[in-house]
Amino acid sequence: MKNNLKLLVLSLLFTGLGFAQERNCASMDNLEYRMSQDPGLEQKMAQIEAYTESKIQSMQNNKIVGSIITIPVVVHVIYSNSNENISDAQILSQIQVLNDDFRRMNTDANNTWSQAADTQIQFCMATVDPNGNPTNGITRKSSTKTSWGTSDAMKKSSQGGVNPWNTSQYLNMWVCNIGGGILGYAQFPGGSSSTDGVVIGPNYFGSKNGGSGFYLAAPFNLGRTTTHEVGHFLNLRHIWGDGGCSVDDYVTDTPTSDAPNYGCATGHVSCGTTDMVQNYMDYSDDSCMNLYTQGQKNRMRAILLAGGSRASLGASTKCDSGTPTPTCSDGIQNGNETGIDCGGSCAPCQTGPQYCASKGQSVSDEYISRVQLGTINKSSGAQTYSNFTSTSTDLSKGSNYSLAVTPTWSGSAYNEGYAMWIDYNQDGDFTGAGELVWSKSASKTTPATGSFTVPTAALTGSTRMRVSMKYNGIPTSCETFSYGEVEDYTVNIVSGGSSGGSTTVNLAITFDNYPEETSWAILQGSTTVASGGTYGSQPDRSTLNLNIDLPAGCYSLVVRDVYGDGICCRYGNGSYTLKDGSTTLATGGSFGSSQTTNFCVGGASRSLENVTTTSGDDLFKIYPNPTKQSLNVALDGLEAQSYQIINMLGQTVLKGAFAESINVSELNSGIYLIQLNIGEKTKVKRFIKE
Repeated sequence: MKNNLKLLVLSLLFTGLGFAQERNCASMDNLEYRMSQDPGLEQKMAQIEAYTESKIQSMQNNKIVGSIITIPVVVHVIYSNSNENISDAQILSQIQVLNDDFRRMNTDANNTWSQAADTQIQFCMATVDPNGNPTNGITRKSSTKTSWGTSDAMKKSSQGGVNPWNTSQYLNMWVCNIGGGILGYAQFPGGSSSTDGVVIGPNYFGSKNGGSGFYLAAPFNLGRTTTHEVGHFLNLRHIWGDGGCSVDDYVTDTPTSDAPNYGCATGHVSCGTTDMVQNYMDYSDDSCMNLYTQGQKNRMRAILLAGGSRASLGASTKCDSGTPTPTCSDGIQNGNETGIDCGGSCAPCQTGPQYCASKGQSVSDEYISRVQLGTINKSSGAQTYSNFTSTSTDLSKGSNYSLAVTPTWSGSAYNEGYAMWIDYNQDGDFTGAGELVWSKSASKTTPATGSFTVPTAALTGSTRMRVSMKYNGIPTSCETFSYGEVEDYTVNIVSGGSSGGSTTVNLAITFDNYPEETSWAILQGSTTVASGGTYGSQPDRSTLNLNIDLPAGCYSLVVRDVYGDGICCRYGNGSYTLKDGSTTLATGGSFGSSQTTNFCVGGASRSLENVTTTSGDDLFKIYPNPTKQSLNVALDGLEAQSYQIINMLGQTVLKGAFAESINVSELNSGIYLIQLNIGEKTKVKRFIKE
């Protein structure tokens, strides 16, 4: 393509500064702002461009020979709510995406474009902070500010943001809500060191959801926004040059284009050539992007190698060690320790079985609980609730119920137990008289059973039930180290009643990209009265309308996703709606494994007609955890093709074809993530290697 410096400056100043809503990258907008603040920036960028052109021309055969460049990353999370305070796992997933994309190890790489290249650039979480202290490369700051804009306020503590770490040694990334529909932006080489780095919205950072209630925003949910913005940070322009056919991106092996592409417009022709819509520097959907070219590789490496404006960053050693500086509280056996955070220069490790008489436990015992509240049975009738953890349940006032808990425990001693409360008076807590309805001492294998009666004085309507499972952990000294699992469920206190005839309801389901994962059922009590799916024969993103005849009564609609990610919004904007004429009985789409809504038809009454609950996501289980030799994987409902094990620096330390037992004996002690690749999707869990 053409390489004209004057055209570059003109294009930066006068064109390409508008952004489509589909993928809104504000890097050029920020560049215009930076130029207005720094009159000398244009000249400085012109000098960088002249150097880059000279450097690339000096490369023999258009190829750089040299070692892999590793760039240390620090991520500053600024949040105004819990959803914006994204998890470590989501952050690490972004580092993995960057490494896969820049090293051409992304699973969606293909041979459409022969000029696709491994850039020989990779990324790692910083392990040493600017003061020389160990770090995981993540900072977090709570803020009341809900939108930050593109004027770099998030990069300044004086404006409520976070000052960057030394930008000559760290690639600083700020994760915060930018606002205005903007996904992210980056500062090009040559700008002020006080604002240098990349900014990404939390809904577009990484490829793993941050937690309950948080969803990455499709179709930009695979981490390619950060790949795109880091490209800008390393001196790449948009693939269309931010102008018409006479304006260019200054890379010789990317076809000339006159405008951005959206969605996945493969085969689109402009300026007489086919557009490279799969390039990370276009505006295509994340699932469409899959390459940088050899020319883009040369341009980025020229900036990072000796003489380039980011050479000091390319030579930074802020994560060379691969592991944090050893301490006695980092949860890893490192340094001269003989155990995890004990022995050597740390406190002595406990050895052999020891018994703490005052606490009634053995120091060497391990106590791990996995408990499922299996059934609640109505003693006076045939009302049975199986697999209670994934349904919303009606409890009738004055009725007596029996219940059972099925435990699966490991370890050798148990001195804790279970308890269940129901917030009958609906005051938001569990301290009222009679709200502790059942308790039981723990048992390793014997199901715990009991019964309770719903008081006639209970308030009718939606309320909460809380189940608590308490158990011991792994003590490292003569003291109790307790864990507890508490789960809340929605229940309905009802008095029943129905009248009238039958009703025809309409269920409309708009599928996401995976109809083969979706199914539904309408239940009356525990009885299935109608059901359908999965829908492998339905086209992706199509809509299915079903008419269902129901006698008068109260029911539950359960919509399920076998993969555990609902039908919105990671892989398409799916949804469902159940209607009785013009009345909406249930609607949804964003959930985990299932979503349940209660409703009544034909004149039947219940105090709360629409109560929705969503289940969690537990597609696979791993055990034992912690482990010393092998990690066993039990996958429920789908088949995995491969796995990756990632350390807390975001580095892949082990990968291969999926196996139910993975040998991890060679890994260093510490905390790891195991990622299963299931078709085009991934799932991740954390484990400890002893």
